[in-house]
Order: sequence, then C-alpha cells, then structure tokens
Amino acid sequence: MRRRNKQAAEQEETAHTSQEGQPKSAGRLRTHGAVRMAFKPLQFAKNGISCCLRLTWWQCLIPLLTFGLACYGAFALRSRISAMDWVRPGLDLRAEGLRPKHPVVVVPGFVTSGLELWHGHKCAQDFFRQRIWGSFTMTHSFLRNSSCWFEHMQLDMETGMDPEDAEIKLRAATGLEAVDFFMPGYHVWAKLIESLADLGYDSNNLVGVTYDWRLAVPLLQRRDGYFSKLKGTIESTVSLHNVKAVVLSHSWGDNVFRNYMRWAENEEKGWCDKHIEAYVNIAGPVLGVPKAVSACMSGEMRDTAELGSMAALMTEHWMPRNTRANLFRSWGSLIGMLPVGGPNIWGNTTWAPDDTPVMADRNQTHGCFFSRKEGPYNRSWSFAQMKEAFSARSATDWLDWGIAKISLKQRRERRQKFLDHDIKPMTIDDAMSAMLEVSGKQFKKNVELYGAIHTDELSGTGAKQWPEKEFLNPLKDPLPDAPNMRIYCMYGVGAPAERSYHYQHVDDTMQLSNEDRQQAKRNVGREDMKWKVNVKVHDPEIGLERGVRTSDGDGTVPLVSTGLMCHKGWRTKRLNPANIPIVSREYIHQPSTVFKDLRGGPLASTHVESLGNVNLMADVVKVAAGVGHILKDDIHSRIPEIAAHINCFDDDTC
Repeated sequence: MRRRNKQAAEQEETAHTSQEGQPKSAGRLRTHGAVRMAFKPLQFAKNGISCCLRLTWWQCLIPLLTFGLACYGAFALRSRISAMDWVRPGLDLRAEGLRPKHPVVVVPGFVTSGLELWHGHKCAQDFFRQRIWGSFTMTHSFLRNSSCWFEHMQLDMETGMDPEDAEIKLRAATGLEAVDFFMPGYHVWAKLIESLADLGYDSNNLVGVTYDWRLAVPLLQRRDGYFSKLKGTIESTVSLHNVKAVVLSHSWGDNVFRNYMRWAENEEKGWCDKHIEAYVNIAGPVLGVPKAVSACMSGEMRDTAELGSMAALMTEHWMPRNTRANLFRSWGSLIGMLPVGGPNIWGNTTWAPDDTPVMADRNQTHGCFFSRKEGPYNRSWSFAQMKEAFSARSATDWLDWGIAKISLKQRRERRQKFLDHDIKPMTIDDAMSAMLEVSGKQFKKNVELYGAIHTDELSGTGAKQWPEKEFLNPLKDPLPDAPNMRIYCMYGVGAPAERSYHYQHVDDTMQLSNEDRQQAKRNVGREDMKWKVNVKVHDPEIGLERGVRTSDGDGTVPLVSTGLMCHKGWRTKRLNPANIPIVSREYIHQPSTVFKDLRGGPLASTHVESLGNVNLMADVVKVAAGVGHILKDDIHSRIPEIAAHINCFDDDTC
C-alpha cells in the first residue's frame, strides 16, 4: 500500500511538472484531460491481453471485456468533447488582430444537409417535420420500414420533383443548424462555423442558405425559388453591413452557385461584381464525378456519394441494386455530376492525363473508363452454367490461372492475363452510351434536360451551353464579368478517389446471381441488372481494388475534377474574360489514428473532412477577414503535369 501511494504521488508530481512546462503554441493540439482518463483502462486491458498467451480462454474474458468497454467509453467521450479541445484557427487569428469584415454565406453540398418531411404516406406520419435525411430519425425510419423511406426519398422520374400522385413533400431544413452536423457526432460545417464564430461572427453576418440537394439545378428555382431566396439573402446581408459578401460552397454546392451566378447576371448585369467580394469553392466537382456514372449505371459505388463508412447501411439486404439505381436516377443532382469533357479530359483507351508512371509501365490507363468483361458473375452456379463458363475459356487459360495461384514469381503476369482474357476497353463516351442505353428513355430525356452532355450524340464531348439547356458547363461557359471578385479553389489531395471501373456484363439472364435474376424477372427488360462491378479484379499497386480503379483526389472527387479548371481552365481568356484572380490551395490528407479521431483529425483532407482541416479553416477565416489577398497558389499534387497534357481550353475543343 505504501509503495502504491508513493507511485501515485510521483505520477501526480510528474504530470503537474509537465503541465507547467508545456509551451503555449497555437499550432499544438490541445488534448482534453478527460480523454486521457478514458484511455487509462486501455493499459490494463493491454496487460491483460498479453497475459492471455499464458492463460486459458475463459481467463481472458475479463481483460477482453475491459478492453472493449474502454474503447467504447473513449470513443463515446471523444464524440462529446467540444471542438475547443483541438486547434481553433479563429482564436489564433483573432489574437493576431484579425476581425470579421465580410458577411459570409454558406451554400452546402450533396447529401450533407437535412431534409424534412412535410407530407407523406401513412407509414411516415410519425415523422412530420422531422429529418428523414440527416439525423438519427433517418436511421430509425430506414430500419423500421426501408421501402417507405426509399419511396419518400425518390423523386418523380418524369417531372424530377415531388411525386405528384403520392403527395410526398420533402423540403430542406433551414439555417446553419441544417448544415453543421449531418447527425450528432458527425460534423460537416460545424468546425468551420465555430472558427468563424471565434473570430467574431454570429447569426447576423454568417448565414446558411440550404436547398433540396436531390433536385436538378433548373428545378431549384422552378420548385422552391432557391435562386431568388439566395439573391435576397446576399443582397440583404450586403445592405446591412455595407460591404460585399464572401460565399462559401462545398461539393455540389459549387455547381449550384456557379449556375446561380449565371442566373443572377442574366437578371442584373454586373450583379456578381457588385455583391460578391470572394467566392470560395471547397472540394467542388467542377468537371463531374465518375461515381455518378456507376451509380446511374448499376446502382453501385465504392461507397455512397459522400458519407464513407455510413454506406454500410446500403447493402443488398436493405437496398437491392435496382432500388439503388432507381433512386439515384431520380435525383437530378447526380445527372448534373456526370463527367463532362469526354476523352480530351478523361482520356481514351491508350492514354489519360492523370496516368501514373507505374500505370504506364504496366500498360494500364485511366482512359479505360469501363473495362467490360463478358461472362457470368453469380455466386452459386448450376452444373450447366459451370460447364458453359469453363467452355468459354481454353484449357491453357485455366492452366495459366492455376499456375498463377501456385507460382509467386509469375503470379502477377498470369493473373492479369487471366483477368484480361476478354476485356473490352470503353472510353468515357462509350461508358456514357452504355449507361444511357440501360437506364431507360425517361432517364435519357432527363439527361438531355438537366445534364451537361448531348444524348442525341450519346457523347460526353458535345457539351451544352447556358441558357440552351439551363445548365452551366465550365468547359463552354465563361465565368461572370466580375473583375473585382476573387475565386479560391480549396480541395484535398492524397486520398484515392474513384476514377474508372471493371464491369462484368452478361447477355443471358440465367447467368445472373439469384438475387439479380429475381429482380430482372420483376422488371422485364431491365438491362441494368446485367451489368455489375467485377469485384474479383484486384491490383492495389495500380490503385485497383475490388473492381474500382482510383486516382489522386479527396477520397470522393478525383484531382482532374477538383483542380484542373482552377489551375488552368479558368486562367484562360476564353473562360475568364474578366481576368478574375484564381487561387488554388491544396491540402494533403494526413489523417491521425482512429484512437485520436475517428474522422481523421485536424489535418484530414477527404471530401467532407476537409471542412474541418485546420489549414483550410485558417485560409477561409483570412478571406472572410479581408486579407485573402495574401493567399497564393499552394500546390502539392501532379495537377501542373496533368494540366500540361490538356490543350483544349483556348480553342474550345474540350
């Protein structure tokens, strides 16, 4: 007992000394004492687990249970601790003398703001004015009755708006509280809002203008008058504070706000130059997202649009592929995120601007947007199907595959030869054609109305112009005439993002998996059930994992889409006639361990987590404080090399 008290006194003295001698640095993480207390049981659990090597299985139960409870307690406690325990750029910059100058308007992105139920079927009557997207209510309603939830989330395929016969109405939750947290513990704009509040902002000069992120851009104004609301909000804040506003957008919000600027200029020439001091584009998918193609093609993505691990809910049990595909195709916003530019931007079957040296050595390219493979992909085969599958390849092919499993020396080459036996490469235009062919006539019509590609040519190259089809294509339509406005592009790099896909295709319905075959029987003529991502293709050395090839990006949007226009396209006279200053800022993804922060910590730069990146938040606060002119280009990726390969911006051939 005396020794135990002595050890406790020494530990207390050591802790007291280290606390007094700790330097006060703005850049150092401030760790809450409660977190350290929560992790103390882990040491006991660690010692207990090491003892398991010498004990019987039942003697290990106590330390293992202690370990599990300690982890749960630590994670639960971490989620409850305020952001004040971490770096807060607003406080640091305020200490340096910065103060709020420009009012700030927030335009959120895709799926990250709440949707409330205003009218619905009897199965959802308990959720009136509750969020069935963006809260625990969403999870509750989904698990209780998934078919009811999907019915309310899906839009009408013909009108692109509320289902007219079903009398279902979902509307965007309003205010900053609709964008700060997706659900409790899952922050979106919360840390950035807090940083601005630390500088001195409040609800008078910091506002959020939300919208129904499912709608196509033209329908935002047609159904909800969103552009008129956004215009009124910006004008009122500018009038109240007698200074121009700073607009922050994230993800799909970039496409929305660029369309809004065109609409505002059509309403009043020179409006942007008069009311907007700076536009900050955070992680905007300017040239589209490849996963929008796979989502509309077969209802498949490596994860959901932006929510990462939360995609675990979207399994085949809870949400069959055809249900996912129907839901995604009804959202006009996904149509607006289809990649634009065609092979000039996304490459062809032999080349792509963002191919890596390793891929070149392996004769691989991102330009093969789809790698199509014919053959069955079901999990349980009948004898006849197995016989047909074996006869599709020669005995030599199967021998090569068997040797590849045994010989480590030749495994890579022979495995690749086996996988590529009957691969058909497809460019972005070919992939678009296949997607439009299997998605139905109504979807094709909606793409013609709300997308940035011409489906009469079945091509991603023939881009539309405003106001021809009411959609702003950045490769065709220039930035507004606002020489006094500044544009900042801020996005993460170093996190692999979906870039291209390996697909399997079958012509015979009997070759489908049991579940897909049942879906095909219910929906006669559904060609999309015959396409499925080929998860057997796996080669991490070239960024190919479970049928999905990745490239540099922010985990959701590839670098080609986030960085190319900011680095080169919008610096040309044709697309920026007013010579608006463009600043590109990249933030390397440097996640911490999950034991410190499940979301990656203060240096995480994935698509949503970048909103909490301390360096990005500091840059945004500087722009809002009126010192954004000190920010210069900060490039860490291969975007200069990628941009050098693309020369179609000046002559309008993209």
